[in-house]
Amino acid sequence: MMLKYSFVLVALILSACDNAPLVDVDGETLTGKYVEDGKVAAFLGVPFAEAPIGDLRWRAPQPLSNTVAEREVTEFAPACMQSMRILDWYRWMAVEMGGSADYYDDLEVSEDCLYLNVWTPTLEDDAKLPVMIWVHGGSNNSGWAYEPNYYGHKLAQKDVVVVSVAYRQGAFGFLSHPDLPRGEPVANFGYWDLAASLQWVHDNIEKFGGDPSRVTMFGESAGAENILALMATDAVDGLLHRGVAQSTAAFGLSRMSTLAEEEARALGLAAALGLPEENSLAALREIPADELFAVYDELFSKHYHAAAIDGQLLIESTWATIQRDGLSGRELIIGSNYHEWYASTAEDTTWDDVIRQGAALIEGIDYESALEVVRNEEDPRRALDRLRTASAMLCASQNVAATVNAAGGKAWMYHFTRAPQGQNGVSLGAYHGVEYPYIFDTHDPYFAINDTDLALRDAMQEYWVSFAASGDPNTAAVTHWPRFEKPDMFVQELGDSVMTVPAPEPELCALFEEGLAGRAVK
Repeated sequence: MMLKYSFVLVALILSACDNAPLVDVDGETLTGKYVEDGKVAAFLGVPFAEAPIGDLRWRAPQPLSNTVAEREVTEFAPACMQSMRILDWYRWMAVEMGGSADYYDDLEVSEDCLYLNVWTPTLEDDAKLPVMIWVHGGSNNSGWAYEPNYYGHKLAQKDVVVVSVAYRQGAFGFLSHPDLPRGEPVANFGYWDLAASLQWVHDNIEKFGGDPSRVTMFGESAGAENILALMATDAVDGLLHRGVAQSTAAFGLSRMSTLAEEEARALGLAAALGLPEENSLAALREIPADELFAVYDELFSKHYHAAAIDGQLLIESTWATIQRDGLSGRELIIGSNYHEWYASTAEDTTWDDVIRQGAALIEGIDYESALEVVRNEEDPRRALDRLRTASAMLCASQNVAATVNAAGGKAWMYHFTRAPQGQNGVSLGAYHGVEYPYIFDTHDPYFAINDTDLALRDAMQEYWVSFAASGDPNTAAVTHWPRFEKPDMFVQELGDSVMTVPAPEPELCALFEEGLAGRAVK
């Protein structure tokens, strides 16, 4: 009897393999798996470039040459080398909301990390569905393409092909060296990774049911910053058609690294590792990735990793490009959350803290004038949150949207205000990152949701998918969303209700505009 059951089990396994989704890409047959009761085909851990190891460390991503006849792509690949900051944040959030830190497994990392994931509702190559590529955040030194809130299996059921991509982080993606040959990219390797993923999508996405002429990148925080930076270059012309930038704008845009500063960090790293200055690039490439990461992370833990003005990918800051030509008429959704910094601001913040710390945290706004705007706040923690949110995200995003529209492009502005239910909403507010589970329909089990949340999820998915499909978020199924244009300056509030409202924080944003007009943008 046991032998009979063994034969049945083998037959079932073979049958499951026979029914697995198959796609031929670059001479390889990719074998994925069906999820959501067969409604979606998932291809996980698909390589889009050679492993950036050895002599390929600090080089632009190279076309995949290590091919095989058949490749099983049913599990996520390791994340790029990084700190555990984002994993720690998820675990903290789980405990804060009454769950367990054990909900999140330890993260496997590797320097061999240039992989992407595809979720699609059809493999018909004439389906021509819009394509949405998710770019994760994490300050460009943490985060990964398959954080649980980024799974694309639910969103793909809205007749869109969802892709999530990995790109090199920290020292591996945002560093240069004076010995690098000038005939090829010398910096911004994380950005070149994203560009390579766009090229892979352009070349192959039809086989997954996607339309290479309707590609939208959407991302949050540093991921959104990266999208804006790419949209400001010509490296993605014909590959990227529109973008969604969530909770970003001023991060790394007004003050980017120079190539010389990137190179100085590399030489400092070499010295810390005890390497001779002469030919230190070759020596650095021989250092094991985990050792290199550990030393670098200790040396430069306070450095914010953003694009460098390298004279190749970028000849000026993203902010300067936006102010000069408004992203050359591209289409954009951009916005921020009501309490971007509240959860990360100390609970015991006092007004003395606001006065003492705020000037160093606020960029582009006259601080004494800004303080007067928030003096009526009973909670100094909220006052500091308002100031940081306005300068780093809200007002900067409004400026970007208005500038894009004035230059002949199309831009829509949102303001996300929905906080978690109960005490979590009081202690966290509409925190940084709270919005993307609504787009992906991937709220964690410890995050309580009700009918209001489900209605907001439906509206946001409708807006985002419609924008990816047509360049306009509006359909008959949702409240009309006007573009962010003078003199009305309307935004779409995404909260307990979805409605059009005047732009928030008008006094702080007027100060932001005054500050912008009074300083040179480079």
